[in-house]
Amino acid sequence: MLAQALVILLTSVLTSVLTLTGAWFAFDRYLKASMWEAVDSKAEELGLVLKQRVREGVREGMGDGISDLREKATRTATRGGLDIFEESLKQWFGGGRSKD
Repeated sequence: MLAQALVILLTSVLTSVLTLTGAWFAFDRYLKASMWEAVDSKAEELGLVLKQRVREGVREGMGDGISDLREKATRTATRGGLDIFEESLKQWFGGGRSKD
């Protein structure tokens, strides 16, 4: 009885080991290469999508930054011109009113 149980146990262990070994070799030879090709393909697609999104974000950010810079520069130049004009008017017409 003990010998029969031992035979059954060893048979099941040997069967499991052979099945796992066969599955490992099948995976290693056939499926592993195609799996990595699929992973590489998806990684490349993801890289292209991310590259495009980053490029668009940088363009938009640069456009907004340049637009803000132009607006601030125009505002500053206008204020400077108005200050010079005000000073000229004060010299021509004498002092003006005090803001206090």
